[in-house]
Amino acid sequence: MSKKCITNLRHKDFHTIKGVGYEGFFRGYFYYENQYVTHENFASIINEEILTSNDFAKWNGEYALIYTTPVETKLVTDMKRSIPLFYMEDQSGNWLVQDYIQPQEGLNMDPEAEEEFLITGFVFREKTLFKEWKQVPAVSYVTLQEKAVHDYYYSYVLPKETEQIDTFAAELKTVFHDLFDDLASRLKDRQIVIPLSGGYDSRLIALALVERGLKDNIIAFTYGRPGNGESTVSKQIADKLGLKWKYFAYDKKMWEDMYKSDEWKDYVVYSSNAVSVAHLQDFPSTKLLVEQEGLQDAVFLPGHSLDYLAGGHLPYESIVDKQFEKSEIQTFIMNKHFRLWELAGKDSYAETDIGKGLYQDIEAYSNYTNERVTSLIDEWNWRERQAKFIINSVRVYEYFGQGWSIPLWDDRLIHFFSKIPADLKYKKYLYDYTLHQMYPEYYPLPQKPGPENSLKNKYGILYPLLRKIYRKKNLYRKYFDEPMEWYGIYPTYKQYVQSLTFKRNGQKYEHPYNINSFIVKDMIEMMKEITK
Repeated sequence: MSKKCITNLRHKDFHTIKGVGYEGFFRGYFYYENQYVTHENFASIINEEILTSNDFAKWNGEYALIYTTPVETKLVTDMKRSIPLFYMEDQSGNWLVQDYIQPQEGLNMDPEAEEEFLITGFVFREKTLFKEWKQVPAVSYVTLQEKAVHDYYYSYVLPKETEQIDTFAAELKTVFHDLFDDLASRLKDRQIVIPLSGGYDSRLIALALVERGLKDNIIAFTYGRPGNGESTVSKQIADKLGLKWKYFAYDKKMWEDMYKSDEWKDYVVYSSNAVSVAHLQDFPSTKLLVEQEGLQDAVFLPGHSLDYLAGGHLPYESIVDKQFEKSEIQTFIMNKHFRLWELAGKDSYAETDIGKGLYQDIEAYSNYTNERVTSLIDEWNWRERQAKFIINSVRVYEYFGQGWSIPLWDDRLIHFFSKIPADLKYKKYLYDYTLHQMYPEYYPLPQKPGPENSLKNKYGILYPLLRKIYRKKNLYRKYFDEPMEWYGIYPTYKQYVQSLTFKRNGQKYEHPYNINSFIVKDMIEMMKEITK
């Protein structure tokens, strides 16, 4: 290859690897053909033939890989993009590869990426907020030669199997058993921290690890306004399991001080990498927990994001047995993800550049049955929002010097749920059914959900109007009602109300959806200020 590849990595856990016919850098771990692979044994297990096969879907783990052969450099992310990679051409025409993006003077903002970020909290496909930099998306690799070529190595849009629910539940139990056995083996000598929200996912992690004898390794924690419902449930579960439990009270003054701090601004740059909204929720509690407990390279285990994999994000209308139009699929995805800000005077983003880009993503597929459509919806969610927003929240643990793992994104769960028919995934029915069989004291027996769970179905033609009325009413109320109190980033209610609309490029934006709506707007302004 004529272009050089210059690698600049900031994380201490990137290690050099050198095998026959290649050399490079590796961070993380994976299982390959029942072998546990780290940087220490990578070269003895993974040969050049395995690398050039590009069959990375067989690598089950959390990793990032950069390797160079005499003819090319390849950048590989795991199925989740748990460890991000970025690349650009430098001023000398060589490739520069990093695991971070540092905004600096002279970088040029990408207007379409800005719009994506403002509306969703992340930047689509290979783009970043800066024209010069590209990212390696989840479940993909980039080959660097004279040009950069991007390819996905796995698709979630696969045929479904037809089995009884008890057959699937038995298989899911086996998957859980195997992945938690592996997790317990990896973490048996580590300090484990579980953000225990009281929800189903984090509860499962705590139950599984206590069951495997790791109770004394675990600290559980939660946070929020004193007396909030999630913290109450979290404490009950921790007490029942005999876990050490920490609670951190959130209030508006704390958020005001934090949001003004230099530490927050530094964290925003560190965690965003010009792709993702900075994760706010765990920032104060993680900082306090690390300080109070003197944590050193503990492993945080957030419960991301089995509720999504198990079908919790699917609208009822998408599981109806029929042939769908591409515009319907576009609407399903936009209604779920294009909602941090609304465009005044427009019903949706369908005719904007970012809406049209989504339509093109959908056109890559065909035969829009309910089974394919639900998989397509989930795949877009997985590659974009889950990987770049939800999973990227682990940067908060890194920022405070800690490790992490995301066991409920284990590749075995991805492969399992890719084959489950839509009616068993809707509202997490199969998942909740299996949890009840495994831990009946902690999970109630679910009833199979149906159209009664669809507000659109329930309210019919009145639904758009009622939704708009509810959202507007909620806007003015949640400054006081939010159990996390994070709207305290605005010192007064008047300042909060003044922030509910703004103008950009001659267009008015209104009806912010949640706290991230305000953060993305401020982050874009921060990036522009740094790079001007």
